[in-house]
Amino acid sequence: MPATPWLIVSKPLRPPFRDGSTVLIRDLVRGLPEDRPVVYLGDPAHPLRPGGGVIDLPAMGYSPGLLAKVRVLAAMLHPRRRHLPVHLCFTPNPVTSRAVALLRWLQPRRLLVQSLMSAHDAEQWVPLLRPLDAVVVLSRHTERRLAAAGVPAEKLHRIYPAVAAATPEDPVKVAAQRRLLYAGDLDLDVAARLIAVGHALAGPALAGWTLTIACRPKSEADAAARDALRIGLAPQLAAGRVSLLAEVADMDALQRSASLQLYAADHVRRKVDLPLVLLEGLARGVPAVVVDADPVRELLQVGRDHGLVAGAAAPAEPIAFARAVAEICRPDAIAGASAAAAVLAGREFSLAAMVRCYGALYAALEGARAG
Repeated sequence: MPATPWLIVSKPLRPPFRDGSTVLIRDLVRGLPEDRPVVYLGDPAHPLRPGGGVIDLPAMGYSPGLLAKVRVLAAMLHPRRRHLPVHLCFTPNPVTSRAVALLRWLQPRRLLVQSLMSAHDAEQWVPLLRPLDAVVVLSRHTERRLAAAGVPAEKLHRIYPAVAAATPEDPVKVAAQRRLLYAGDLDLDVAARLIAVGHALAGPALAGWTLTIACRPKSEADAAARDALRIGLAPQLAAGRVSLLAEVADMDALQRSASLQLYAADHVRRKVDLPLVLLEGLARGVPAVVVDADPVRELLQVGRDHGLVAGAAAPAEPIAFARAVAEICRPDAIAGASAAAAVLAGREFSLAAMVRCYGALYAALEGARAG
């Protein structure tokens, strides 16, 4: 007897794939074995996997409106799919969470799992998460927060986000490129740290280094932050020591041209707990300096737990952050961290391991329900 498909509910899995959570679920759908059938939202003309059921829904932006959310919920509640176990893959919000609570009340035996694709302010949704069969978190930090807020520990499952395997660059080549890369959202605090790093390019530790800032203009604070960068780094921009970019057509090429990636934010609002762009860079052998704040610093802590130093966690204060960047920018330090970064990504953040964890969770829930 064929297995019952799981209904994966997320933003429609259609290109362009720019959103980290959508990329993560796309890779999960592609990676699940054929004997684990799924139904998902996307483009029936271009399915992500053979034999998969695709519900036709148009692509959505970074912040879907009410009509888009209603379409997703209607797909989930359709009578033909009302018996399917559901894997919800989105950030809790008032509309979806109340609809899921209603679904739980109407169908108390239906399997309901939710992955928290962004855990910012997740505590406020604990009353609506508690009745689910399982809640998947993407970091230890979120796991601790939700347990302390009242989600039963047995319902919490930590499955780290992951990226596809990549061929890492030679560590000596990585060190020789002498390019710093920040690829993330902009706000004024981030801009202050990047300005400090840009000014540090004049010092002996960063002689010959450049800084590339590549940020999609999607956050509310982006325009003000760009203005601050243009003013604060005007000489460096004019000299070509700093580049300020928007959407990048080939992020893979940009990452492979970098020696060190920066995460200059002290939060992960609207992002997965461990941003995929950092994981992609690690897989290519590019180490990272991150602000010493949860949950992103966990990325480097996981490495240290296995004896792998793939970068450094730096203070949030701008001058101290820039100093920490300069301290790691020695050829031997970069080369060693580059090798560790590639091993860390392959060992702890591999797509194959993530897919196995989700498959095991589905099977365990099905087995418990059957029993």
